[in-house]
Amino acid sequence: MPQFSDDLFLGAAQSYVGTNTTSNLGNPSPMSLGFGPMGRVYLLDETPATVTTAAVLAAVTPASATTYSGTQLAAASTSAGTSRVTLYDGSVVLQLDYPRAVSVTTASGSPTSANITISGYDYYGQAMTEIIQSGAVASTTTNGRKAFFQISSVAFSGGTTVAVSVDTTKIMGLPAKVTDPAYVLTAKFSAGTIDNTSGVVVGLGGGTTTYSTQAISGFTIAAPGIATVAYSPPSGTLVSFTGTPPTGISTGTTYWWTNVSSTTGKVSSSQANYLAGTYVTTTGSYTANAASLVPSSTSSATTPDVRGTYAISGTPDGSKRLLLSMGLTAIQVGPNSTRAGLLGSDQA
Repeated sequence: MPQFSDDLFLGAAQSYVGTNTTSNLGNPSPMSLGFGPMGRVYLLDETPATVTTAAVLAAVTPASATTYSGTQLAAASTSAGTSRVTLYDGSVVLQLDYPRAVSVTTASGSPTSANITISGYDYYGQAMTEIIQSGAVASTTTNGRKAFFQISSVAFSGGTTVAVSVDTTKIMGLPAKVTDPAYVLTAKFSAGTIDNTSGVVVGLGGGTTTYSTQAISGFTIAAPGIATVAYSPPSGTLVSFTGTPPTGISTGTTYWWTNVSSTTGKVSSSQANYLAGTYVTTTGSYTANAASLVPSSTSSATTPDVRGTYAISGTPDGSKRLLLSMGLTAIQVGPNSTRAGLLGSDQA
């Protein structure tokens, strides 16, 4: 199969026509020159299996910290689109039909919340982890945000009191990093029906607003301190501060962000504190715009998917087709593309 590292143009194109300031189209332009670059649209074509409870891990009630791996995970299921695969090192993983997020579901009763660490691999074979909290509310399903292709283990931080299962979802992983929902050009599901493109979630660090450095217009002096910005990053994002924040916040230190609203958030001093809901207290005073919030694109077990996801609005059943056309940018394909531009940040 041919491999082209340069952009492709149709016609008698001369060097990089139309792609940079050194292009020589002339005045008037010689209309015989080629047009391009071509082929920067990718078609995602999938028929996702039915969303299935306990497809990853059958309901268990651990009494203490417990890890389930290999053949302890759920058995292969045709209807759920899962299979057991033996890797080169002899370990057994549960492979999904397509990269998709997983969820955890609590049974009835009075559950004790636990941090559930999902470990496995993405579609490109990169090791990844995600922590999903089971919560203390009975009969509740909590969706993860990362798209797994293979799952190697499910680890509970402690006992849950009631049964908890790990399931599949209809939140599908994207093959290339999406930095703006507009790059998903079309979305169709089930016999050509137009699907809702609002299901797009950009990859970690994507977007010129949410992940941009932005002035903090206000900071409540309280326990916890709540920052007001133009665009609040997703919960779990690693952030730091510059300028002069209020007492309690240090510049150059990494914090874990919790999204309170579209324009406000609070921070924790560690991942453990973030998961426990323990936030930084601010004291003293704060002058508007004296400090800035600096979101990071570094992946961790609490950050969103590095490439982005798409939530299907319909009901997958293994036969209904999902078609997404994705526009790819110069940083993803062509002579100046980068690995991070195409595939996103390194997995945690």
